Amino acid sequence: MSKKIIIFDVDGVLVEAHGYHQAFKDTVQIGAKKLGYDVALSDENVAQFEGLGISSEWHSSAACMAVLAISGKFDLGPLFASIANEQAKIPVRIRLEKVIHQMALDAGVDPAHPVSFIQNSEKINSFPFDIFQEMILGSAEFEEIYGIKSSLDVESYLSKFDLPQIGTDSKNQLFDWLQHPEHGCAIMTNRPSRKMPDAKYAQNLVALEDIPVAGYGEMEWLAEKFGGEAANYSKPSPIHALSAALASFDKNSDACLLEARAATKGELSKDIALLDGYEFTVFEDTPAGVISVGAMGELLRAQGLDVKVNKIGITNSSLKGEYLRAQGAEVFANVNIALEGVLKS
Repeated sequence: MSKKIIIFDVDGVLVEAHGYHQAFKDTVQIGAKKLGYDVALSDENVAQFEGLGISSEWHSSAACMAVLAISGKFDLGPLFASIANEQAKIPVRIRLEKVIHQMALDAGVDPAHPVSFIQNSEKINSFPFDIFQEMILGSAEFEEIYGIKSSLDVESYLSKFDLPQIGTDSKNQLFDWLQHPEHGCAIMTNRPSRKMPDAKYAQNLVALEDIPVAGYGEMEWLAEKFGGEAANYSKPSPIHALSAALASFDKNSDACLLEARAATKGELSKDIALLDGYEFTVFEDTPAGVISVGAMGELLRAQGLDVKVNKIGITNSSLKGEYLRAQGAEVFANVNIALEGVLKS
């Protein structure tokens, strides 16, 4: 196939996500102290969450608080075992609500309080959401964006800790590859976008400002327009992947979102029909994005389009590698090695 589209995740693929991970650890530590506990989140804990498809620290930090509220100790083992028994295609927040509710019942605890952490995990003026967001944005921008008095006096963890993972040579090869009229590229991420700067921070860091983005802000736009929640449209939903694929055609973002959603209702636009004969390659570090692109492929094939999906996992964690391979991904230690093979094929 000469028709090819590459879809990149951000954190763990294009960017070494030290900012989010450090903010996650610090949020849990500060949040636990508010509940009267002294705990420390390990790198292995972080990898376990991501391997199970809980890649948003809004959700994972709230889950940590819920565990403390249920058991009074920081033992994440039962949480991880319960999440593993749930279908990965179910939106993260819904999965976590179900798991935390059952864990509370099993422990003889009223589920209302621990479940509330998950229910409020994406809401401003909620704990620990506010703590995490202030760390990510920095205190000054947190106050400007949300109109809320800051409490930490910190600079943005994204600016302070994140590092580029894609190299200059790889980017130059990608730009050369994109000169082909039937080659495209897009970024699919659960980083906040549109009204929030997280996705733009990453693009600036790796100098890929011209690559179109389908971020969480785009999914929020769909939720506002059609109801439901952003989590219902974002990866692992095929809507997220399909909107990214359409964005690689330099289409208007809103049009991409509307057409992707309509496709799940059996309505194929002219541009979606043009995806016939395309080969999609996704670069991801967690299962959700791999599932999303795979589901997009199934959706398009069910509508009679001849498409191929290649799944590439990026991680140097053996634990995350196992989860990615379970979704059919070929795993590489970094994006540069993996991308070289794709661009030459």
